[in-house]
Amino acid sequence: MAEARGQRARGDPPTIFVVAGEASGDWAGALLVRALRERRSGIVIRGIGSRRMAAAGVDLVADSADWGAIGVFEAVQRIPRIYLTVRRLRSLLAHRPPAAIVLIDSGGVNIPLARMIRKLGLRTLYYLPPGSWSRRPRSRAVAELCDVIATPFPWSRDLLSGGRARVEWVGHPVREAARPSISKQAAWDRYGLDPQRPVIALAPGSRQQEMRYVLPVMVEAGALLSQRWGGVQFLAPVSDPTYERCMCSAFERRGIGVTLLHGMEHDALQLADAAAVCSGTATLEFACLGVPMVVVYKASPGTTIEFLLLRGVLGNQWRAGMPNIIADRDVVPELLWRYATPDALARELGALLDDEERRDRMRADLEEVIRMLGEPGASEKTAELVLGMIGERDAATSKPPSEEWEH
Repeated sequence: MAEARGQRARGDPPTIFVVAGEASGDWAGALLVRALRERRSGIVIRGIGSRRMAAAGVDLVADSADWGAIGVFEAVQRIPRIYLTVRRLRSLLAHRPPAAIVLIDSGGVNIPLARMIRKLGLRTLYYLPPGSWSRRPRSRAVAELCDVIATPFPWSRDLLSGGRARVEWVGHPVREAARPSISKQAAWDRYGLDPQRPVIALAPGSRQQEMRYVLPVMVEAGALLSQRWGGVQFLAPVSDPTYERCMCSAFERRGIGVTLLHGMEHDALQLADAAAVCSGTATLEFACLGVPMVVVYKASPGTTIEFLLLRGVLGNQWRAGMPNIIADRDVVPELLWRYATPDALARELGALLDDEERRDRMRADLEEVIRMLGEPGASEKTAELVLGMIGERDAATSKPPSEEWEH
């Protein structure tokens, strides 16, 4: 194994480098960074992420806001830009190595990065490893490339154990994040909503292609609901400020009144009687809030074929909603691909509004899913693992490094 060059000078604060390749990783990375700073003041944190990590105080060397893609077809067009960033990152890490590197989710970017980092001899922790939701055996490459793995599910710990990496089940960060800070009564007043009228949340996702394919389905479904079930109030979380104008225009064109939220504002979303949610981490946030939901996903023809062949036929995983995957059964309805139509979505949401018993049954099932996510504190546990790696590294250093980390 090659030795890393350009070590930090003795006495300098340690530097941690965090890499998050898409919105959910940026969110989890921001929570982790705050937990790290609470435990150790003075550390320097640099990385690749987006606005949430930047707001948490990370010195970003690249913005990954538009790196997120579903499937090979959408990812291909991003390869040149990501490749150039990775080449620059290799030079940076080789000449100014951090005390530890944290990779978050995004296997398409972070697994190749892990191979590169392994050759540099740097200490690496993989947080939320890709595919950790699956109970089926899969590639164990990550267990051989990293020093520590912090996984959100107990079955993932069991599947990845036995390799080079120390594997710990830390739980899912959604358990600590998806909690309202005010009461429902205070939320009714703050957001100007009428408690006597139903509230539906429409959460179209965090990627550009989801704005293209999922948002129109939800907007049209909202128009149908307004016609068939009068008096419905709509909430719509905007995952990225760059999407705000697009979403606002889409609702305005259909004459739908909607309260746009700055991201997943849990104080407001706790008021929803039902939700349409794009497949992804947001489904777990709604589960933690106890909101009955319909999972929706639609994408390009190429991505659809890829999902059906690779994940469905070869992987034998036909579910897309995280609550259903985690429970290993159908807890919430899913409308995927050609079945994700405005009429079908409006019908499912209307059925939830009309059937209180069904909503209560779904909430009970979602509570079971929440228990499988572990106890709150994933960020804190992972922060302790990262700091433990730094301590082990410092203890193993037998002579002062020769060069400083510049920051």
